[in-house]
Amino acid sequence: MLKFSRKVDYGLILLSKLRDEPGASSAREVAERYHLPQPMVANILKALTGAGLLSSTRGAQGGYELARDPHTVTLADVVQALEGPFSLVECTSGEPNCKFISLCPTHDPLQVVHRKFEEFMSGLTLAQIIGPSRSPTGFNQPTQQVYP
Repeated sequence: MLKFSRKVDYGLILLSKLRDEPGASSAREVAERYHLPQPMVANILKALTGAGLLSSTRGAQGGYELARDPHTVTLADVVQALEGPFSLVECTSGEPNCKFISLCPTHDPLQVVHRKFEEFMSGLTLAQIIGPSRSPTGFNQPTQQVYP
């Protein structure tokens, strides 16, 4: 079954928290709040920072904050930051290693499915996924609901 990794799941939780609460948050604070393993939270925050989705400040008052408006961050951005390039099946990764590719009856149809998933993830913003901000100082723009 196709499902997001724990890293992507936790990443969305962390992005939601950082969007809703003003000021920088440390990895320890976020991990304790959600009862998540601190090393994993630190790795996720570091990856999201490296991808330009978060900014970090060192020091006693430092921590992590959103670097971009949630309306400009897509699900594809989050998945790419935490898992690398999206690949539905091995032959869609750009480096097919499958020895049956020339004989495979599902290769072309799966390429279409892969592109549709990519389009969907690229069109779905963080703001749509996590809903409107609960913070008066957050990025408050009206969000469009993905599902009725």
